[in-house]
Amino acid sequence: MDTVPFLLALAGLAGGTYFLRLLGVRLGARARAGGESTEASGGRLWMDRAVVVLVLAVAVTGGFFDGQEPADAGRVLGVSAGMVAGVLRVPMLVCVLIGMVVCAVVRATGFGW
Repeated sequence: MDTVPFLLALAGLAGGTYFLRLLGVRLGARARAGGESTEASGGRLWMDRAVVVLVLAVAVTGGFFDGQEPADAGRVLGVSAGMVAGVLRVPMLVCVLIGMVVCAVVRATGFGW
């Protein structure tokens, strides 16, 4: 990978993560100062969705591509299985283990493209 695209991607990810954390602190402080109830506000729902988009973007770029080429079937199916487990609200450690097992099985059986 070339240096400039890598640094741009790193800066974008770091900036997005920092922005989401800062926004969470600001929204939390505003909710406490305004005496809002514990129900999810519009800002909190937006933030939850933004975090999901950020995590999915990292998963897609890291899990489905190997440099500039598509990744092998083991990686793609492993990441997909881990993402499905995450959508089903399985604990994160179990999601990672499911992805690892699926990837290992696919690579061991020689299945792929």
